[in-house]
Amino acid sequence: MITGLAVLATAVAGLTACGSASDSAATSSVAASPTAQPSTSQPGQEGSSMQIRLRIGGAEATARLYDNATARDFASLLPATITLHDLGGREKAGALPRDLADGQGQSGYRAGQIGYWSPSSDLAIYYREDGFRIPSPGIVMIGEIETGLDTITDADGNATVSIAAA
Repeated sequence: MITGLAVLATAVAGLTACGSASDSAATSSVAASPTAQPSTSQPGQEGSSMQIRLRIGGAEATARLYDNATARDFASLLPATITLHDLGGREKAGALPRDLADGQGQSGYRAGQIGYWSPSSDLAIYYREDGFRIPSPGIVMIGEIETGLDTITDADGNATVSIAAA
């Protein structure tokens, strides 16, 4: 009986240790991953309709536009040149030449997303997350940076970005 209990205790301890190691490994890999973030997607963000190129000085970033009406309307403006300014240490924003088609705004964003702020017809490129919630009517997400987010992050105030279809 004592030998049976010892075997059972050893088995339980082994399983607990395995579970703990797996759990802590999973937790640490999620915590260490800069891309592991809560989803802030909305309908129309699953697919992509067009790849674009953003140039600031000699640096370049690439992005994909989402498949939604606002993103398609934005694509109709290209090529475009926009002057960006830093907003809140989390995004670069600049005025578009005209309003875009209405879309479903949201209060959340993640680094790398490109959005449209309808009240001032601004394009916003998010480069840092700080927990800020976008006020009503929300930001309409139109795309996502694929490469070169540091190009946006490192751009000086009043940087000029040229955006074109890739």
